[in-house]
Amino acid sequence: MDIKSSGSSRALAFVVLSLIIACSPAPRIFLQYGTELKQIELEKVLVENSLGANENIKMTTLGQGQGASHHVVQIRDREKPHLHKLHDGTVVMVKGNGYLMMEKRRIDLSLGDIVYIPRGAVHYFVNTGSEPAVAFVVFAPPFDGQDTVPVDHPDNLPM
Repeated sequence: MDIKSSGSSRALAFVVLSLIIACSPAPRIFLQYGTELKQIELEKVLVENSLGANENIKMTTLGQGQGASHHVVQIRDREKPHLHKLHDGTVVMVKGNGYLMMEKRRIDLSLGDIVYIPRGAVHYFVNTGSEPAVAFVVFAPPFDGQDTVPVDHPDNLPM
């Protein structure tokens, strides 16, 4: 039997795949500091640290080791362009979608995508979904919340 793909069957496949992803449990996060291995329940972290009605961004620190810190970041709309002079960041999208502008390049991100942001790279994230986007972020060295340098006009920066 010859089965031909049609627009409606592709649309149905997309809907089914979207439902599977939407119904998937949140990823499990395991972090070890010293000899203690912690399992972080992402949904619990999000409930206990939900974005307030007037909050656009919230970063919740999960913990830190000697060389890195681990955070959950929620973004309702968008970040302002910025850079980190002393920290490298690795971002794992765990909910939602959007795009990251990094050094004049647009990188579309959705569930499971991972992006490395080297120190000094001008960047910002824009949420394109209707719900807040959520990312698991690792900073090296550990992030103290003070190394965020605003950039006024990222389009005028040299490539």
